Amino acid sequence: MSQHSRKKLTSGKKVILGVGALAASGLAVGLLVTPSATAGGTGAAEALEQSKAAAADASAAKAAAPRTLAASAADATVVSGITVDGGNSARVGTTNTQTITVKWTIDGGSKLYGSSASIWRGTDRDSGLKQFFNSEQFKADTDPCVKSGDLTYSCTATFKIDPQAYLKNEDAGAWKIALHAITDAATDVDTDNAKTWYLKRWSRLSNNAAPEPVAKGKTITITGKLERANWDTHKYAGYTQQTVRLQERSLTGSYATTSSHITGTGSLAGVEKQTRTATTDRCYRYKFEGTSTTPPVTATGDCVDVR
Repeated sequence: MSQHSRKKLTSGKKVILGVGALAASGLAVGLLVTPSATAGGTGAAEALEQSKAAAADASAAKAAAPRTLAASAADATVVSGITVDGGNSARVGTTNTQTITVKWTIDGGSKLYGSSASIWRGTDRDSGLKQFFNSEQFKADTDPCVKSGDLTYSCTATFKIDPQAYLKNEDAGAWKIALHAITDAATDVDTDNAKTWYLKRWSRLSNNAAPEPVAKGKTITITGKLERANWDTHKYAGYTQQTVRLQERSLTGSYATTSSHITGTGSLAGVEKQTRTATTDRCYRYKFEGTSTTPPVTATGDCVDVR
């Protein structure tokens, strides 16, 4: 059975109420009719207010509910294990809507009155807000958390980001997670920055070693191009002046870096080209370690037959 449900009170904003709290407080339940805005300008401000309303109403439901023995034994609500797409970053390309998954764990209370996560960018959530997204679960009035122990809940929220509708190149980089978790423990969590994470422009890296086959003693040219998503033009473009590593291996060995190089500019934007003398069968690839705005990527190796 769901531990809590989302309903509308008097504000018309999205809120979270514990089922037990509803019964105890005698509050009327209506249907949610105001859709959640997601991002950008006025929409971001509206989504922010809806998120705040959810936390406030969950706190009100907690205050209206009778105190339990389990609650008196728990000092604090604790949020941990926050991840974005399994780590600390997510990547989005040029055209396809990307689903970003945020997970977290709640400990410290036997009853959960409400929890949700939102993702946002800006210097300050109230006065410097640039982007703000509420989750798909929040907008659909579905529960992001399931009870996984006596005092533990596991939560998952997904966000669908359409780069053509919402993103510009300036949006790449550091974002934050706003998160609230209201339980019957003595204190709760309601924070603008539960975690800083990075939204990155999808990258790709080509690689070709030629000619193939090649006569022993002749020159092999290894050409690659590093590109990343441009959220202003919705195309991929060469990523200039970035360090890429040329890696080599024997046909049965492991890749190791043999040299590092800077990608080209202008008409050769993102391009890297190196040469080697053919001595024996060998495989080559380029590798990019990534930046705060662009994820790492490794090219598919290309093996050359030396005759």
